[in-house]
Amino acid sequence: MKLRKAAVASVIFMGVAGMTTDADAQSGNSVVSNVASASVTTPKLQRTIKLGGLLSESIEIMKISFSPNGRYLGIVGSGHSSPTIIVVWDMQRDREQSRIHCQYDYSTTEEDHLLWSSDGKTLSFGPKMQWDAMTGDTLPERPAVGFSARLNKDGSKLLTLVGTLGDPSDIYVYDTKTWALQIIHADGLRVTTASWTTDDRILVSAMPTSETGEGKTLDGHLIHWYDTAIRLVDPSGKEKTKAVWFPQEPTNDPKSPYTYAFPVGTEGQTNFATNEIFLASGQIINGATLSVRHYHSFNATDIAPGGSGMGFSPDGKFLYLKGSTFADPGRKPIENSIVDIASGKPLLQFSGAMGDGEGLAVSPDGQYLALANKSSVLLFNLR
Repeated sequence: MKLRKAAVASVIFMGVAGMTTDADAQSGNSVVSNVASASVTTPKLQRTIKLGGLLSESIEIMKISFSPNGRYLGIVGSGHSSPTIIVVWDMQRDREQSRIHCQYDYSTTEEDHLLWSSDGKTLSFGPKMQWDAMTGDTLPERPAVGFSARLNKDGSKLLTLVGTLGDPSDIYVYDTKTWALQIIHADGLRVTTASWTTDDRILVSAMPTSETGEGKTLDGHLIHWYDTAIRLVDPSGKEKTKAVWFPQEPTNDPKSPYTYAFPVGTEGQTNFATNEIFLASGQIINGATLSVRHYHSFNATDIAPGGSGMGFSPDGKFLYLKGSTFADPGRKPIENSIVDIASGKPLLQFSGAMGDGEGLAVSPDGQYLALANKSSVLLFNLR
């Protein structure tokens, strides 16, 4: 059974009423809904992609990602032969296209996403390592450095974070055709996460360092050690950096009198259709105004609703959340959920893929929802 790994913070959850229960006749999954069935399509299990077997090693799947055209599914896990195994699955032919063995552990780290080039020919983790998606061959390393690599909406730019723990960070922005580099300084702050917005600005979460610590002022804010910030940076330099600071909160504990008021270390994903960044811990940040609202699953105690995997419908209307089981037998499993993005409220929950393994992906055309389930992937039809 898996444990949620996302960083968490205090989140206010809204109650949900009027739930009714029925059954999905095609998939056999339990379904709970609080909206009319016409509002959202109940996922129907279509088929299962099974990895491993007698002639192949077992893989515990941790991440999955569709190619830009939806033809292929990248499946990331760990096995006995190497800490990271990438399987490229041909969705049309329903068979393995290639298998990549990597000696670096990219499968269990939250900050490392499996990235597809815009033409779907190349796979990468981080700024350097890349592979031919069709053959699995290792390609020459790219001239880039840093961690937490993220591609913008059209794949033309790659950002990474550079800096050691506790020290000020820099944001490196690369042109993915020429690999020309732009360096953006973070004004002495330590950047913990960074995401692209729809209009190619960069939203970062940050915290103080010795350069910007107690008693210093930045963005018009008098800084204390446990203060945190979200900032909107324009790489073109046309717009001034926008910032929202969250003052430290008292704990009433003499040994640790203050704590962070915002989960700056929590990874997020961009909903490019709505220009919002969704944090695994339940916050939604507007990519233009920096306003913060919340989403939640049917389980009001779930403080990391996106911790096991999340994805968006292509039109940006729905958020899909992977459920979770827990090592503690006293905790009830959390079912998969579909959330209305406009309100942040859950619309429907359904079972399936509740075993070990993490990862969720929605195909670019919105037809398929893929959920990792230990050494297999369940494919649900969303139409």
